Amino acid sequence: MFNLPFFQMQALEFVLICFALLAGYATYKSRKLSYVAVYGVAIWLIVIKTIQYIQARALPMDISAICYFLFGLCALLPFRPAKVAASQFAALCGLVYGLTVIAMPQIFNKIDPSEFGRYFAMVNHALLLFGGLAMMGHVRFKRLDLIWTISFLAAVIAYTEICIACHVEEGTAIFSRIIDGSIILYIVPDFSMPPWYYVVYYIAVAGLFSLWIALTYLINRKAAPKNIKQGFFAL
Repeated sequence: MFNLPFFQMQALEFVLICFALLAGYATYKSRKLSYVAVYGVAIWLIVIKTIQYIQARALPMDISAICYFLFGLCALLPFRPAKVAASQFAALCGLVYGLTVIAMPQIFNKIDPSEFGRYFAMVNHALLLFGGLAMMGHVRFKRLDLIWTISFLAAVIAYTEICIACHVEEGTAIFSRIIDGSIILYIVPDFSMPPWYYVVYYIAVAGLFSLWIALTYLINRKAAPKNIKQGFFAL
């Protein structure tokens, strides 16, 4: 059955993803524009999310929430390897969130019953995608930077599980559900999760993550200028 509110979410998300992709590509043509894009998104996310979490008296736990601060801080700090990991995860979170909204908008009613909250999250995730792509095009990636990427992922997993163990949860803890494979219950609530499912699930997740990392290196090789001046932005 046609659902107008869901269709509106899907249409807006499609527009936001297209804007983020095109705007990110535009920054590859202008380093000054890249500065404005990355610093602008970084400052916005740090300020608005700090205020939001202080008011809610909560801790950021899911990977998207953590990426808001990771991206913002790494954009402002002169440490290139951290910028690599931040750009990869920020763009990934923004893209996965956007595609999920388009494919399954109904699950976000359970996550955030507030209409304003859902649309605000869509905009902020689009900014993550845009900011991640912008940073990806002007920071030279190196092979050893994979250590930082994997270390960040391990740190987020450890942090999330510790928060859950200490009963410090934010909403439905989506990232924790991705880790333990129960994310499928949002799609198929009665799924029994047999042993074979975990094998297929973790192979698929690892494969898709590896594919994304390879894609970011390809984007970086094509988009980043060959002679990048090492300065505050890309130290």
